Amino acid sequence: MVKLVLYKDEKDLAIKLIKGFWFCHNQIKQTDSEAEEDLNFWTSDKHRFYFITYFNDYVGFIHLGSRGCNIDWLEDIFVIPEYQGKGIGSQAIYLVEEIVKEYSVSLYIEAAARNEAAIRLYRKLGFDCLNTITIRKDFPSYKYEVIKNEKIYGLDFEIRKTKK
Repeated sequence: MVKLVLYKDEKDLAIKLIKGFWFCHNQIKQTDSEAEEDLNFWTSDKHRFYFITYFNDYVGFIHLGSRGCNIDWLEDIFVIPEYQGKGIGSQAIYLVEEIVKEYSVSLYIEAAARNEAAIRLYRKLGFDCLNTITIRKDFPSYKYEVIKNEKIYGLDFEIRKTKK
């Protein structure tokens, strides 16, 4: 059973999960103080930080934010790797939808174009309205690998990731 628990004072647990989030997503090793900065921001005004529990074990978090009047952006979601693939993230997103429906007509979520698994999951969960497009210009000093080409409005775009 998946539940969301609003953050109160569980700072050490939150910092541990935030460090895991950055490492899993970008191979970034954050210090405790860097993770604490994220936590302070993610729990400030116009933000909400929920722990994800699975049968009473803390297995991840969801960070909601506001880019307007309502807190209706699912900014970050993280499930500890050993708990991934069990539908926990999907159930947590459903619970977020129930919260946001109380005061907003939409829930927004972003995914990196290279994160095809996340995009497919969000589409499966009913996120079907293409709302914004972020376009990036890479400079020659950075080395990227093209992993896919896409057409939007008849224009060609590359989806890139950093070469290892």
